[in-house]
Amino acid sequence: MTSTEFATQYLSPRGIFLMLLVGLASIVLSLGLIIITSLLMGKKYKTKEEQIRFAQLEILNLSERLFELIFSATFILLFVALYFMFSYFGVNSATLQEFWEKYNGIILLIFILISVMLNSWMDNHIIPLKYLRPGDRSAMRLIGMIYMMVIFLYIKYIYVDSNYDSIIMYFITLVIGRFIYFDASMKDFKAAMKNAFDSLPLLALALMCSGLIAHFGFGSGYLIHANGVVFNLFLGHLYLLSWIFILNRTKVLSNIIKRL
Repeated sequence: MTSTEFATQYLSPRGIFLMLLVGLASIVLSLGLIIITSLLMGKKYKTKEEQIRFAQLEILNLSERLFELIFSATFILLFVALYFMFSYFGVNSATLQEFWEKYNGIILLIFILISVMLNSWMDNHIIPLKYLRPGDRSAMRLIGMIYMMVIFLYIKYIYVDSNYDSIIMYFITLVIGRFIYFDASMKDFKAAMKNAFDSLPLLALALMCSGLIAHFGFGSGYLIHANGVVFNLFLGHLYLLSWIFILNRTKVLSNIIKRL
């Protein structure tokens, strides 16, 4: 695909509008489910004031944990897409190509670490997450790895593509590493398991957002398999990220919560 064809494909006003619409629907549906769930969970308190206060804080916390998952997925997809671009097209230097072929596994790990650092920078400076509780961020890092592992397993078995086997193994190793490390106690292990289990509903919501944007994008022809599934999934997640940024800057969710 030439640069002109690329621009025509991905800068189509109709395509962008429809993808924004699906991205908005995905985020709104997820937040709607979070609001309903938080209000129901607040029923355990006796007074109306306590119920509303609990629901408000829970909505803010759960929404930020969902956003953290989507941030994580977007940046990991970006660097994995870059990795496969270099692997597929190579580099314009025999020396660099030899270096790439020898150390591409280590470079992939570095890319993943950079994506984590970029993710941390973004949720501290660009879209600040203010309502995460102690332990939430580490729990979401773990669930984020499982999130990406599910996405790559989906690519592998739905598109019958074995190119991502090494990526899947990296995430399996990282997930195991989050649970088992040299000085881990049984208490630490149980805490990690509990945090992971408590975050599974958010994992389901994040996968729903990814699934909706991918289903529409590939189904409509806006996203193209031939250009790389991972790269196109990254583009799809940018639409989700755009709405998270807009909702954060306009404080729409905060205003809705105040009306509860």
